Amino acid sequence: MLVFDFDGVLHDSRHRAWRCYQDARREMELWALPDLTGPEELPVIYQGVLSASLTRWIDFEVAERFWKRHAELAARTAEAEPLGVLPDLARLLADLAAGPGYAIVTGSRHITVRTLLDRDLAAHQSPRVLLSRDDPGGKTDKLRALREHHGATVYVGDTGSDVRHSRAAQLVSVAVAYGYADLADLHAAEPDHLLATPADLATWCRARTGTDAPGTPAPSRSV
Repeated sequence: MLVFDFDGVLHDSRHRAWRCYQDARREMELWALPDLTGPEELPVIYQGVLSASLTRWIDFEVAERFWKRHAELAARTAEAEPLGVLPDLARLLADLAAGPGYAIVTGSRHITVRTLLDRDLAAHQSPRVLLSRDDPGGKTDKLRALREHHGATVYVGDTGSDVRHSRAAQLVSVAVAYGYADLADLHAAEPDHLLATPADLATWCRARTGTDAPGTPAPSRSV
């Protein structure tokens, strides 16, 4: 079974994440946090372990409250998103659901992910397991449980933190370069595979699971 992060991997939520970051920063009056001018500056804060990524500017406990508020705002605004799953990956998920199955482990709220998946996928194409921030335990614990109980072998994320969680859970780590982190953060984490685009990810996953589709391009090169 393949396991995916959601935001930045299966769904492009960067613009919404930026807006919610700015709103939470103003609402909590955390002026020590960087004033990001646009989604392209998100890698400034999405570095290292996410739970500690803001501790360069604010205390850990305050950062935890900030990310909780950020998740609440992101969930509230999810219905306004024009798109759900990235187009290059919707067919892949449908094929995986019909074959070996797939899972999602995400820091987003459960209802947010379900709302966006339902835009493009039928009920029978949903993930076999969806673990969100609403479920107890950290990301490593969730990934380890998927490996032990569902035969998970791979975790696909978009940050160095995702790579480290994957390695701690003894899964193959795949990082994508089109999400929240920058290439320096991803290279420093040393993932097993680093892929450039959603189409590259789809090709890699099909080759890994044997769900190759007619006309699928050749496997991608690493970034």
